[in-house]
Formats: sequence, structure tokens, C-alpha cells
Amino acid sequence: MTFPRIKIRALQAFIAVYEEQSFSRAAQRENTTQSGMSTQVRNLEDVLATQLLIRERKKFLLTPEGEIIYREGQCILKSLMSMEQSVREMHSRVGGLVRIGMIPALTRSILIPALDQFNTEFPDVELSLLEEYSHSLMRRVLDGELDFAMVPSTELPAGLTGRFIGHDREMLVSSATNAIGHKHLREVPLNALSGKRLIVPSRLNVRRKSIDTLLNTHNIQIAETLEMDGMLATLEMIAATDWVAMLPSAICYPDKDGAIRHLNPIKDPPIGLDYILVEKAESAPPRAAQLLANCLTQHLSDVLSEWSKKFDMHVPKS
Repeated sequence: MTFPRIKIRALQAFIAVYEEQSFSRAAQRENTTQSGMSTQVRNLEDVLATQLLIRERKKFLLTPEGEIIYREGQCILKSLMSMEQSVREMHSRVGGLVRIGMIPALTRSILIPALDQFNTEFPDVELSLLEEYSHSLMRRVLDGELDFAMVPSTELPAGLTGRFIGHDREMLVSSATNAIGHKHLREVPLNALSGKRLIVPSRLNVRRKSIDTLLNTHNIQIAETLEMDGMLATLEMIAATDWVAMLPSAICYPDKDGAIRHLNPIKDPPIGLDYILVEKAESAPPRAAQLLANCLTQHLSDVLSEWSKKFDMHVPKS
């Protein structure tokens, strides 16, 4: 039998150096020395008799051979971790600490019912939730601070994988008492925003670029904009004033009766938004985290399915 010459530690070192774009940061991540990381990567290149990394303008790039090792190496490491984990968990109760990250658009509508169900089924699991915006959450998953995160679909940094979990639609959200002339849940064109005071997320939010592009492309003249990343503050401001916002339908689900805020799906053009579940590419999350991810995903699907009974959810991404 022929045995592979590639060492697991060398594979881990190579992947870490490329993802961190630094030998020192990779050493911190893998809890070893910078010289040790350099030696492991050099040994891997010697074993394969080819260069895997090219340093260009203070950035590491993959050679064609390096791309193969990186892509396949992630799968190998994740498979090994998953195998070990499955064996360990065969005869144990589902428990331990699960660390998750969610964007505010999802916590408001799906978190409470999902956790009620999950805690009933798995009372031994301890949960830690971090609510932030997508770029920060993805960084924390990559650094091992979170088991997974639920975020809008976006370009992922090296070292992460994303799984599609739902398609949403943007709505115009306004106060029910300061009505802007549109019946609750009736579709409105994008130009309904003309002349309105619009609350927008900061430029750190992945949705901001899409919003700006849409408004510019369709020549929508906004009376005034207010940059705000606090989702609770945004909702309260809308309810009490004539400020409006474009928000995903998922966060709007508690307002489906229209008593406090009016919701109007945007059309001409309709604006879509995909959600993904982000994990580390090279390691499988604990069983408890996988079960919680499935539970949250199912509740998100339930909310989006309820909306689909009232209007078409299958629209292009913005």
C-alpha cells in the first residue's frame, strides 16, 4: 500500500498562511511559531517538488498547484475533523457550548421560536449569540470565535464556505400612523422612495452598496438620508416619524398585521436578497451547532414561506 507523503500539519500550515496572508498571524492561529509555519510550508513544497505560494506586492497568491492543494486540502481536513467528531459524539448526549452569529434582520423574526424549540429538544446545550453585521461575523467565524454565522450572500474570504439558506425580498417600511399613501402589503415601485426621508445602513453593511446603486441607476431623488446601523433604532424611528427604510421581509415579519408599521414589497425592479450559512472550510462545527443551524434555517424557511403566500418571493438578487 502506498501512503501519502503529505503531512497533516504541513497542510494545515499552508492553508493557514494563505488564509491569514501572513506567517505570523498563521502561527498565532495554529498556536505555533512563525519559523515552524515556514518550515512546514517549505517541507510541503519540497515533498511536492513545486512552488505553492507566490509573494507579490505583500500578498500571497496561489500557484495552479497551490490552488489544488488549498481546495482539496480544505476538504481533507474538514472530512477528518468530521470523522473524529462523529465517533466522539456517537455515545454522548448533545451538549456543550454553541457560539453563533446572526445579522439583526434575522434575530428579530426567527430567533425566539427557534430557540424555544431547540432548548426543549436539547436542554444540555449552552448557547452564545452575537448579533453583528456580516463582515464582522465572517471574521469571527474565520478566527474560530463562532461556530457559524447567518449573513446575506456576499463574497467570502478565503477559509470560509457558505451554504444557501433562503431568498428574501426588500420592502419599503413606513409608519402606520404617518402613512405615505400606500396600502399595507401592496407592491410599490422603487420610485415610491422619491422625495422621502430614507434611513440607510452604513457602508460597512453589505446591503448599502446595492441600495446606493439602485437609487443612482433609477435616478431616485431622496429628500434626505440618515445613516444608521442600529436595527432596533431604525424600526423605532420609522414607527414614530415620517422616515422610511428599505428592509428585508424577514425582519418585518412581526409587523405583518400593519398595526405599527406599513410594509410594501418593492417592485419595478423587485429587489432580492439571499442568505447563507457561513462555516470554516477546514473544520466541521460540533453536532450541537449543526442541529441548531438546521433549526434556525427551518424557521427562516417558515417565515419566508409565509410571506410567499402574500406576494412573489422569487425575484433577482439586488
